[in-house]
Amino acid sequence: EEGRRRRRSASSERESEGKRPRGERVTRQLDVDKDDAAFVLGRGGTTKRKIARVSGAEIELDERALTITMNGTAKQCDYAEDYIKFIRQQRVGPVTIDLSSSRRDDFTAYGVPADCIGFVMGRNGQTLRSMEEEWGVLMFFAKTSTQKSGDSEQLCIFGPLSARRGAELKTMSAVEHKHPGYCVDEAAGELKPVERVDGDEDDEDWGTDSILLSEENFSYALGAQGSTRRKLAAASGCIIEYVGRLACFCGYRRDRRRGKDYLRWLLEQRTGQSVVDNPRDRDDCTVLKIPSTSVAFLTGYRGESLRGVERSSHTFCFTDGSGDDEHLLIFSYSRAAREHAKEIVEDRLAEHKRLGRSSARRGDDDDDDRRRRRRDD
Repeated sequence: EEGRRRRRSASSERESEGKRPRGERVTRQLDVDKDDAAFVLGRGGTTKRKIARVSGAEIELDERALTITMNGTAKQCDYAEDYIKFIRQQRVGPVTIDLSSSRRDDFTAYGVPADCIGFVMGRNGQTLRSMEEEWGVLMFFAKTSTQKSGDSEQLCIFGPLSARRGAELKTMSAVEHKHPGYCVDEAAGELKPVERVDGDEDDEDWGTDSILLSEENFSYALGAQGSTRRKLAAASGCIIEYVGRLACFCGYRRDRRRGKDYLRWLLEQRTGQSVVDNPRDRDDCTVLKIPSTSVAFLTGYRGESLRGVERSSHTFCFTDGSGDDEHLLIFSYSRAAREHAKEIVEDRLAEHKRLGRSSARRGDDDDDDRRRRRRDD
C-alpha cells in the first residue's frame, strides 16, 4: 500500500497542482436503481472510492434512498457523472465512449491485440484492477464513437495525464511480454508510435524517452519482482517502466533526465564504481560523510542494509568510495525523502559508534582479567 502511494511522481504532483479543476464547489445528485447502486458501490465500496479518486469529487451513495451525491468543482462532478454512467453501462452490455461531441482531456484509448486481452485483464479482471489501484485510474475495454465498424474494443484509461501514461506503459509491458515486437521497435531502440484520440495530447515539455538494455543490464535494472525499477522511479520522480528490454522514462524533461541519470549510475555499479560529477551542485542530492570504519556496517551484507534505507525513505543511495572517509550520496527529487534517509543513516552511524565503545570496554576488561591472572600465577 505504501509503495502504491509513493508512485505519485514529481511530474504527477506538478500536473495535479497545475491542472486540478478549480472553481466553486457544486453538489449534484443522481437517482439509481438497486442493482446499479450495488454495482457502483462495488465490493466493500471499492468502485465508489475508485470513481472518487479518479474524478476528484466526493461521492456518497445512499443505498436506502438509492441516490448518489457528488460534491466538487463542476468539472470534477462532470467526470464523476461520466464514470458512473460508464460503470452502469458495463452491468448491462458493451460500453461506447462518445467522442463526437467534445474533446476529452481525461481519456486515453490503447489498442490491445486480441491475443493479449485476456493476459492484460487477468483472472476475473484482477490484473486490470491492480493497474487501476497502482496508478489511480479507471480502466475497462470499450468501443469509441470514432472507431470503424468491426474494430475490436480498445482499452480505455481515464484519469490525469501522468496516471494515464503510467497505466498505458504498464499495459504495453504486459502486451510486449505476451506479443514480442508489438510495442517496441528494437532496431530504432524506441516505442512504436501510438495513435491517440483527439484531446489525448502530451503537455508541453512532457514526453517519453527510452534506452534499450542488454539482457544482463535488464535483469540488474529490474531487480527482484521489479524492486529496483520501482526504487528508481520513486526516487527520480519519473515514470519508469520496462517494455520488453526497453527502459521507458515518461514525464517532464527534468524528471526524465533525472531518471536516466539514476539508471546509468545503477548500471555502472554492476561492473564497477558509479561516478557522479559534482554531486553537491545537484538539487536532488544530499552528501553525507561516512567514516570508512562504518561503511560495511551501514551497507550490510551484500548491501541489504542500505537497500533497507532506500525502501524506508524512497531514495537511491550509494557511496562514492573516495579516501579514508567515504561519502554517501542520497538521491531523490524530494528534499523530505532525502532528509528522512539522512536521519536513518545518522542513527545507524551513532549505533555503530556505541557498539564500538562497548566492544572497546569489553576488550579493556579482558586485558585486566588476563593481567590479574598472571599476577596470581
